[in-house]
Amino acid sequence: MSKRKKIVLWFFIILIIAIAGIIAYVWFSESKNRNPFTAIPDDAVYIIETSDLTKGWSTLSDSKMWKHLCTTKHFEEISKSAASLDSIIKGNSTMDMLFSDRQMLISAHMISGNDYDFLFVVNMKQASKITFVKDYIKTIIEAFGYSMSKRNYEGTEIIELTDIKTLEVLYITFIDNLFIGTYSPILIEKSIKQKDKENWIKNTEFQAVAGEIGSKKLFNFYFNYSLVPKFMQCYLSEESDLANSLSSIIKFSAFNVNLENEQLSFSGYTNIPDSVSSYLKALSGVDPGKSDGYKIASDKSALYLSMCFEDFNEFYKNLTTAFSAENGEQYEDYNKMVKKLEKFLKVNLNNDFFGWIGNEIAFIKLRPVANSKEGDVSILINAKDIEDAKKGMEHLTSQIKKRSPLKFEAIDYKEYKINYLNIKGFFKMFFGKLFGKLEKPYFTYIDNYVVFSNSPSSLMDIIDDYLAGKTLEKNKDFVTFKENFENKSNVTIFVRTPEMYTHLYCYSNAEKRKGVHENKDLILSFSNIGFQLASDGELFKTTLIVSHNEDALYSDELEKIESAAEELYLNEYDSLKFKTKLSPEQLNKDGKLELKNDSGSLKLECNIKNGNINGLCKTFYASGNLASSVNYKEGKVIGKATFYFDSELQTVKAEMIYNDDEKIKDEYIEYYENGAKKAVIEFNDGKPNGDAFFYYDSGVIKIEGKYKDGKKEGKWKNYTEDGNLFDKAKWKKGQVRKKNIE
Repeated sequence: MSKRKKIVLWFFIILIIAIAGIIAYVWFSESKNRNPFTAIPDDAVYIIETSDLTKGWSTLSDSKMWKHLCTTKHFEEISKSAASLDSIIKGNSTMDMLFSDRQMLISAHMISGNDYDFLFVVNMKQASKITFVKDYIKTIIEAFGYSMSKRNYEGTEIIELTDIKTLEVLYITFIDNLFIGTYSPILIEKSIKQKDKENWIKNTEFQAVAGEIGSKKLFNFYFNYSLVPKFMQCYLSEESDLANSLSSIIKFSAFNVNLENEQLSFSGYTNIPDSVSSYLKALSGVDPGKSDGYKIASDKSALYLSMCFEDFNEFYKNLTTAFSAENGEQYEDYNKMVKKLEKFLKVNLNNDFFGWIGNEIAFIKLRPVANSKEGDVSILINAKDIEDAKKGMEHLTSQIKKRSPLKFEAIDYKEYKINYLNIKGFFKMFFGKLFGKLEKPYFTYIDNYVVFSNSPSSLMDIIDDYLAGKTLEKNKDFVTFKENFENKSNVTIFVRTPEMYTHLYCYSNAEKRKGVHENKDLILSFSNIGFQLASDGELFKTTLIVSHNEDALYSDELEKIESAAEELYLNEYDSLKFKTKLSPEQLNKDGKLELKNDSGSLKLECNIKNGNINGLCKTFYASGNLASSVNYKEGKVIGKATFYFDSELQTVKAEMIYNDDEKIKDEYIEYYENGAKKAVIEFNDGKPNGDAFFYYDSGVIKIEGKYKDGKKEGKWKNYTEDGNLFDKAKWKKGQVRKKNIE
């Protein structure tokens, strides 16, 4: 999207300045007073409203947030234009007369499958009475390098102002007291075509929330959720289940906006459609609950979405009642399916699953790491009594095992047992599309929560961070931001932009990835976004807060460099997760053992002696490429172990040596897929001890430091990819003592 579109506001105002000298003599003549909302087409994704143009501009331009944005590359052109606008508006009595107490609307509309544009509407009141303004404009715009032409559309004149250099066209028109402009010919025509339909004025659902906030505040903001999926296609490479869910269960939000130096605060109301059964409709009749899942959620969480209720049974009853009333046949099918499942498994789902659920179900998405997949998600379900939850889940899984040909042995990971719920679509069956990606989930227990995920690696990451105290509860920045919100709510969403940026970058296509990268400083500067709903009669009281941090890019770069010490495959090898497990039958016969995949390709090749794996054991990817080459002695991993990327080139992923106690010793070396070293760490008795070096994939040093008994010790230095020192610190027993030491 052109930068010029971003600065259209200043041009509109400059365009009108020239008429200031001739406006006085018609100032008091009568003019039709059309509501500015009549000029906004009905497909607006969002609408921004200010009640006073001059005061609104002064508030925005004086804020610390705006001043930082103007230093970013993305706002470079806007900054220059803003400086011109600032000098024109501030201290100009004529401008004050023209634009004080002038209402303006800015609306965003989709103009293609992956692009949007803006429409600006200014209520000029009696100022628009001047019939010869349109002719006078031609003289003015020539000074700005524009040419002018006119055309008629359905009885309304459209003025087209063409930039002679770029050939971009600004379309403007006057409808009664309204001045309307846009860079999109589609939008100017839609505005004219729909001007007498009063779409937004007659929309009772929109007016229900808009009427609650009034129009006295300097800034108001309105959001139309039905267009969220289309709008998100501007930023995502595929459909978002969350965006689709929001569009179907929420109609509109209306907010009063408060702009502070480092924070944008939105407070208002949200409504939901009467005709759709949804989480929110079920929650609207339930008292808000308290969210505590952040106490165990990893501080690498990019998204934390929490649904809370004082009583889960009441919430679930509301949900099923609404569903049965609106989808009778489907509800009968659902009931039959549940009864069939219970009969087949010989379980009672109310006792084994629903009965122990407490007051929160939270959905989290972690910042992507080396082995992450785009669809990786985790669900935290609060338990009234964690022992009851364990009893119910153990009974459910044991019954499934009896009737499933797939045998999955629970994994013991750092004293946490990771289990497997082998029922396809279990969560989607009960909780809908939002949980659709959680097919046949793995799960474990942390504190008083049952934690589910479609990725065992995600569960391990959550366990690692919980044990290391790296949770959202221990993240000072998150806790400070969370204090802006109520303790009890029905829905709370936190987006942590630095973590979400990585997700957007990793999983967008090449074209969108370029845009995401170019705007990194801008995106990261809005470091935290929080959204909260609490039931209030037929509406939801709504809070939206956007926190700004001009140092976020530096902080994220430092965190990203330092995280290189953590974002390794080391945990997989240290925990012996890779260790081959064979059945008693397979271990019963000495000699060479080969196992194959369903496709016939080799899966495993090893030697059996005296009921144990002995010697070199190789595993293979489904592609047939070598995955690992590990030495065993009497069933124990002892000696050299080498792991490979899924490549015909057999590129080494990591290599290490295990002692007689199956612990890593000497040197642990990890590689990038291009063959360059990623990390070299000295080990002793299973713990990092001694020198540690981490590298960029270009071979340039990224971090250098030392470990002692598995913890950072002494001087650590972080470098940029061009080899310059970025940051340095002194550590003692895994804790930072001094930053930027000499």
